[in-house]
Amino acid sequence: MHPPQILKHRTLRPLSPIHRPAHPWVKNDAIYCWQFWRIATGIGFDRLVTPSDSASLADVENDVGLLYHRWSQPGYGEAIATILNWGQQPPLYKTYPDALQIDLPAPNLAAVTTPDLATTILQRRSHRNYNGSTALSLLQLSQVLHLAQGITDDSRDFRTVPSSGALYPLEIYPIVHRVEGLEPGLYHHAIQQHQLELVKAGDLRQPLIKAGLSQDFLGEAQVCFVVSGIFQRTRWKYHERTYRYVLMEAGHLGQNLYLAATALNLGVCGIGAFFDDPLNQLLDIDGETEAALYLVTIGERG
Repeated sequence: MHPPQILKHRTLRPLSPIHRPAHPWVKNDAIYCWQFWRIATGIGFDRLVTPSDSASLADVENDVGLLYHRWSQPGYGEAIATILNWGQQPPLYKTYPDALQIDLPAPNLAAVTTPDLATTILQRRSHRNYNGSTALSLLQLSQVLHLAQGITDDSRDFRTVPSSGALYPLEIYPIVHRVEGLEPGLYHHAIQQHQLELVKAGDLRQPLIKAGLSQDFLGEAQVCFVVSGIFQRTRWKYHERTYRYVLMEAGHLGQNLYLAATALNLGVCGIGAFFDDPLNQLLDIDGETEAALYLVTIGERG
């Protein structure tokens, strides 16, 4: 595996008038495509950037994410966007039709122990210590999943979580360690029917902990939720803004999981530190069309 290439500390500057079309719409396709190809492949990229005068921000601006952040600003990449194929809209829902389908009980939100939103927000904390001798009930799991991104308007498929264009690119995979009535394993939340689909049965604590940088509490919590993103659900409409929006939405969903767990008097902790490839392999997703974005543990506090 080759080490990542780190860009030298540079600041973007516009193309010179010789190479930049005078109008936002491309007038000379040959020149423009050549410039786009150079940018995409890095050929002559040093001509498009100049050394920064500030050394104090060098570590920050070495991040290639900064280049994406600038490129995805409204108007910055519009000319390039006109020659890219952003694909078609994929299905809104993902299912595993051959998997074992498990109906979840109705959420029964009247049983939530802390119904006041302000109190729930003020009590929200990250908990890494869990009671290893207890199990969640299937009702608690149902409540958490529904509050995380359950459907709240059947006529328009609106959910508890906001989404750009109501395209909902996120999926939730509960990795169950101890839940009453469920065997341990990897499940997928089939949102449309509020069901669980058994993707992979078995004790997955060790591969999960290994993918999660040896953080033992990933296997001590009753459930670990893996949030993934299917990027094409957003890309076909929002183009170069896709990754911004999908990651924003992962944050929205993560906060819903935090507040749902807190309202149910459960411990919760969000984790962004994990090895992408092993986690994607555990979920049997490719890491490109769909990729793991976030881990959230939930369980009885220790």
